[in-house]
Amino acid sequence: MPVKNQSIVSIERCARHGDLEAVRTALTHLLDRIGGIESIVSPGDRVLLKPNLILDRVYTTGVTTNPQVVFGMADLCRAAGAREVVVAEGSAVGADTGAVLRNLGFYELAEQHGCRIVNFHQDTYEHVVNPMGKNIKRIRMPRSWMEADVVINLPCMKTHDALGATLGLKNMKGVIHPQDKKRFHKWGLEQCIVDLSHLTLPELTVMDATIGLEGDGPVVGDPVNLGLLLASKDTVALDRICLEIMGFDRDEIGYVHLAAEAGLGRDDPADIVVTGASVADVKRPFRRMSLDQDKLSELDIRILPCDACSGCQNVISAYLNGRQADGTLEQLRGTTFVYGQNPHLPDGATGDIVRFGSCTRTMSTEGTYIPGCPPHPALINDTLNKIR
Repeated sequence: MPVKNQSIVSIERCARHGDLEAVRTALTHLLDRIGGIESIVSPGDRVLLKPNLILDRVYTTGVTTNPQVVFGMADLCRAAGAREVVVAEGSAVGADTGAVLRNLGFYELAEQHGCRIVNFHQDTYEHVVNPMGKNIKRIRMPRSWMEADVVINLPCMKTHDALGATLGLKNMKGVIHPQDKKRFHKWGLEQCIVDLSHLTLPELTVMDATIGLEGDGPVVGDPVNLGLLLASKDTVALDRICLEIMGFDRDEIGYVHLAAEAGLGRDDPADIVVTGASVADVKRPFRRMSLDQDKLSELDIRILPCDACSGCQNVISAYLNGRQADGTLEQLRGTTFVYGQNPHLPDGATGDIVRFGSCTRTMSTEGTYIPGCPPHPALINDTLNKIR
């Protein structure tokens, strides 16, 4: 049994994840172990459900939240007496959120389940002061989020090019204004996620791990049929257990530990009680992002991490893998990427030099500088396309 200073994470198997009734039953069992939906939603509440709908990719790709999970949760909320259930999302920067929602069938499903759809990018944003933030002291938040009595976070389990993994804490980035999403990379992505969490911690996080995504996530990886659902009232604890299932060590994904240090939840396994299926029984290590070193050597593309964090390493890997996939890696022949906290070039370095990330800002005036912590993928493409 959990004690006062422990968080509970519930794990439930859900093999028939394309069947609404099966998913709804699994959700009921999942939530019963942490007090039931009635401990979260009270009669008359306005409930906001926040899935991960980054692009219009069906859930079987592992890229987006399973709609059966979203609308199964909506049904449970309505049964608990919610006066309104809102399904809200702001998709990736550059994506048309309305088109994403429409192409994934969410408008039709919302009508069937008595829900209202909100496109955050068309919502009214208001500036909110964040007294606990280190990098973010003030940020724009959508009115629909502020008007909700209960927020239920519905992320999916994925690897991520800039962070290693994207889970519950990271999913709330979809709430904010698109311009602020871009600024997160400028201000320091990991700390910004923690700062945002001071404002956006949900009452409940339900992890859709029916199908996860491994490899070059959060969009280009490969689906993993896990058939799992996880839930907790402590998003930090939930993320920690998800990382354990995915095979990540505790110190690999920095923002989760930063969130725990900031008092936003618990990430010490000794402080987390897992109920339902055990982590050992469901653990399935996810394939990480990797580079074809032989191909890089063939093209004389050099990667020089100098006491670098995982952020720049992951973003560079994703960028180069993308160039290899679309057949344009050859255009970077002879390029040296230098990044990290103590950046330097070897004697006699030749060819194009790319100073990658904010740590290289004061390194020298040589080569091309791409700012960001880590740099945003769109900025990388725009900058390097100009010199290539």
